[in-house]
Amino acid sequence: MQDLDIAISSISFLTLREKVILKKNIDSLEQLAVLSITDISKIIGRVSKSKWNGQDTVLFARKSLALMEAQKIQCARFDEADFPVLLREIPDMPYMVFWRGDLNALLEPCVSVVGTRDVIRECAEASFNFAHDAAEHGFTVVSGLANGIDAFAHKGTLSVKGGRTCAVLPTGIDTIVPEGHKALARNIIQTGGLLLSEYIPGTPAEPFRFVQRNRIIAALSSATIAVQAPCGSGTLITAQFALDYNRDLYVHESAFCEEARLQDEKSKKALRQKLSLAKNTSGLAYKLEHTLSSYVDEGAPIIRNFADFLDRRKES
Repeated sequence: MQDLDIAISSISFLTLREKVILKKNIDSLEQLAVLSITDISKIIGRVSKSKWNGQDTVLFARKSLALMEAQKIQCARFDEADFPVLLREIPDMPYMVFWRGDLNALLEPCVSVVGTRDVIRECAEASFNFAHDAAEHGFTVVSGLANGIDAFAHKGTLSVKGGRTCAVLPTGIDTIVPEGHKALARNIIQTGGLLLSEYIPGTPAEPFRFVQRNRIIAALSSATIAVQAPCGSGTLITAQFALDYNRDLYVHESAFCEEARLQDEKSKKALRQKLSLAKNTSGLAYKLEHTLSSYVDEGAPIIRNFADFLDRRKES
């Protein structure tokens, strides 16, 4: 019952396990619409004080279905055959995924390429060239369609005839963020790649969804390449997800070039200033401690290019 699954998928305050329990206890959108938050709490066995309006959720799901039909958006629940295999391995896998394009791109070897939006030239070239070479070797390059490193990774892949790339979105598939990447998104689909999201169509961008999106990027590949990530960058969240999911993490040597080093020092200085004024310092302290250098110190290999990446994989 796809309409009910889509509605349940949109309930952000429920875990995967709780969504499964809810689905087993109701049969239709009409039943979901009349549930109160107290009813849901009883069904899932946990008291929730989240804001909830069943009728709004059902209306949102129906609008989402209309968007799916209009834009040829496909979906799969976590227990269905089309759900990406590697994504099924993680403990916090989504209830559903939605995509446009060719999901078969994820059946090829995948490598995730990530980095900051505030990209410098050397790192931009490194991202483009790594993705280009990965595509030439039959890899699907996974990234987040953001400005900076992500965009260069997608473009590097598309510079190869037959190159395929997957862009993971922090919104519903119907919304491209940033808006300036609509042409890039179309090109990804037209060349055999795909756009993928765990959010139902119609879902807007919110800060927390960018973090959630990062775990999907890390999960879809056996290896993640961090090309440039100054202290405090969201890229470092993706790096940690990769390690948490027992994936390989590599750091591109361009991340330690002089210009990138200066950018990193500037970010550290800004974080230290915030730390000196903050009442709750734990989050800022964590960012200062978890840097690309710290991951290298803990064993993440530094690579020069895609060929070096392949050699390192053979060694491990």
